[in-house]
Amino acid sequence: MTRSPVGLRLRWCAALAALFTFALFLPPAAQAQRGGKGGRGGGFNFGGSTNGVEVRAGAKFKALFRDVVAGPARSTVRVQADGKDTALGVVVSEDGYILTQASDLDGKLTVKVRDAEQTYPARLVGVQKAYNLALLKVEAKGLTPVRWKDSTAAPVGSWVASVGMKAEPAAVGVVSVATRKVPGAKGPRQAPPANGGFLGIGLADEGPGAVVGEVQGNSAASKAGLKVNDVIVAVGGKEVADAEALVRAISRRKPGEKVVLKVRRGEEEMELKVTLGKRPAGGANRGDFQNSLGSKLSKVRSGIPTILQHDGVVLPEDCGGPLVDLDGNVVGLNISRAGRTETWAIPSEVIRSLLPGMMPGKQTPVSKQP
Repeated sequence: MTRSPVGLRLRWCAALAALFTFALFLPPAAQAQRGGKGGRGGGFNFGGSTNGVEVRAGAKFKALFRDVVAGPARSTVRVQADGKDTALGVVVSEDGYILTQASDLDGKLTVKVRDAEQTYPARLVGVQKAYNLALLKVEAKGLTPVRWKDSTAAPVGSWVASVGMKAEPAAVGVVSVATRKVPGAKGPRQAPPANGGFLGIGLADEGPGAVVGEVQGNSAASKAGLKVNDVIVAVGGKEVADAEALVRAISRRKPGEKVVLKVRRGEEEMELKVTLGKRPAGGANRGDFQNSLGSKLSKVRSGIPTILQHDGVVLPEDCGGPLVDLDGNVVGLNISRAGRTETWAIPSEVIRSLLPGMMPGKQTPVSKQP
């Protein structure tokens, strides 16, 4: 049955009416929370309010958006690795090509197709490392390919829904930051392991070398004399090309281990001896800990070159699925739950430009580690 745009708007109006009616009964502090991250548009932002999260995550509220996600849901699949839910994916051709997120695709891959209620073995046939995208192939015919629309259809303040495997959306949210290029981003980076060594610095995504953007007080870095704008070019005698390489080098070491850093400060080069600290519980710093309170975060939550940001609470295993606007247009692909009020999507226009190069015979050699 063809869905009427007017009908979709009425359904959205009903949802918004329910949301704002609820807002009237919130305490003043909760009512004061308006807009997405960045403070622009979007009406009430319940992402930081316990009551608001319960409303937007509730079955009754999500049910108001069934018509919005009904079309794109036919192109949405569940991706599993060794029988465990790993991601969602979208059908990009009727003969079985599936686009999904690349992280965590280890083990035996299968794809569950909604309409057929079947599970198919899947092969990894292409990877776009910079955007954490993977292309899978299943032996199926007659699937429903997704239909993309430019992300300009969902400007800041627009309501968006994240398609899942149920009739209701996996999440509902507001666009908080429009499509933008991330300066210096060179591809996805995974969060360091909790039991690795810890310097206590923030890194600028620049290069060559790893540029120190922040030094935390009373940390291993501050005790060793590291300063903001220092460039770390080697760890233990081995060169580090950029911030990602530094994170890998430090996280492989243990707390309490002594290591020599080669540092460039202006025109001067020096060596600093550091005794690595222990990573704080809950994350590398207070911000990471606070972010993790909102929901489970994705392993990959930095380094994506171009993103559209919204505040829908999308679980990591539900990334890889479509993000749709008020009229059910697919404006992006959710790729990372990056923070307490941040989910990142790759804009549809970026995906359309990347997809041809990911098809078999055209992409760079496949790697399971994006």
